[in-house]
Amino acid sequence: MRDSLSKILFLKPLLLATATPAFAIVPDGMTSLADSILSVFTGPLVRTILVIFLAACAVAYGFNKDNEKMKRNIIAIGIAIGVIVAAQFIVDAIWSAAGG
Repeated sequence: MRDSLSKILFLKPLLLATATPAFAIVPDGMTSLADSILSVFTGPLVRTILVIFLAACAVAYGFNKDNEKMKRNIIAIGIAIGVIVAAQFIVDAIWSAAGG
């Protein structure tokens, strides 16, 4: 137990020290690629698909109200869709709060 704690305390700062410069220098090509990937996931097509899936979860929840296992799965899928939809807002809020 103590040995693993000492490894964590030693390796975590070392990992952070080596990973920080890698994220600080990003080539322009990677930035445009990341922006195009972001536009795919936040575009109107994906939003429409997520709204359809959320509506399908609501219908499935209504029809499978007595089936507890199915109800758990539907609620989990609905929460996951909500997190995906809110992800862009959450990242923008954190980015603007950090001064980026």
